[in-house]
Amino acid sequence: MRIHGQLAMVSQRIAKDGIGKTRKNAQQGYNFRGVDEVMNAFAPILAEHGLYIRPRFAERQMIERQTKSGGAIFNVTVAGCFAFVNDVGEAVEVGPIYGEAMDTADKATNKAMAVAFKYAMFQTFCVPLEG
Repeated sequence: MRIHGQLAMVSQRIAKDGIGKTRKNAQQGYNFRGVDEVMNAFAPILAEHGLYIRPRFAERQMIERQTKSGGAIFNVTVAGCFAFVNDVGEAVEVGPIYGEAMDTADKATNKAMAVAFKYAMFQTFCVPLEG
């Protein structure tokens, strides 16, 4: 199967530069790597090596909680599986990778899916903070 070589080449490319913690959480004061940085780093590399990602999410759990001010906050957990697919249909699937997020409106599920994707990429390709 050719796909394993393609994935190894993606891993080699991302290892050269890594993805730095360039974002700052102002409230808690820590640096982090956001999903935007992950997508920006991986999209051209995956395309260059003829790969795309086919995500699948299951096991969505949502819990409504109360905030300190008495409002509602939604805590969502999803299980994501991610198939790396090449142009001849060979695929390697990773997961489930769990993503969890909270939001007071309608974005908790989207955030949880983004977290699952981000960590699937980090763990699949052992993404360093710097090259």
